[in-house]
Amino acid sequence: MRTLVRTSLALLIALAFSTPVFAQFGNDRVSLNAAVGPSFANLGTTFSTTAALDLKLNEHVTVLGEAGIMPHAPFRVGEQVLAPLASIGNASHVNAYHWNANVKVRPFELPRVAPYLTAGAGAFAADAIVNRSDAGTLTIEDRRRLTDLATNVGAGVTYRLTDWMGLSADYRSFFVHRDDQTPRVDRLTTGVTFSLK
Repeated sequence: MRTLVRTSLALLIALAFSTPVFAQFGNDRVSLNAAVGPSFANLGTTFSTTAALDLKLNEHVTVLGEAGIMPHAPFRVGEQVLAPLASIGNASHVNAYHWNANVKVRPFELPRVAPYLTAGAGAFAADAIVNRSDAGTLTIEDRRRLTDLATNVGAGVTYRLTDWMGLSADYRSFFVHRDDQTPRVDRLTTGVTFSLK
């Protein structure tokens, strides 16, 4: 519940700053973006999916609400991120999720290439099956989830093939804030980007 409140507050703050600007522009300022492709992270290599609702404030600045998943990352690779879970079982993999509000800045834009810098705040969740046992046809799973406040910074580039499809590369560092430590998840995602305006 605490994470939901923090995430909601971050999105409301982004919305509060963007509402007056949104009222001045047409609907071409809002877009829905999705990216799918391989992700290389200190949690392991996996397939990643990210979706974002973008609100363009001006030619260079965009605020966005973003959600992403990195499924089936190897469990032992990301032990520092999952430290509270690492000692209670023998999991084979972990699913990592993030949702956050970000500000994206495009310092310049070429006809097809759009580099950007981004930073934001939200939540990072790790979900793992720490114990699994079979009893005949019945399977019992002990599933654990950690959700923490997280901030992120990163950079990326999009190469547009058409108005609605392109190729992208996004590097992001997530700083997972806990009481006594701040583990970091570094992630490079490449793949295909889709955009609806």
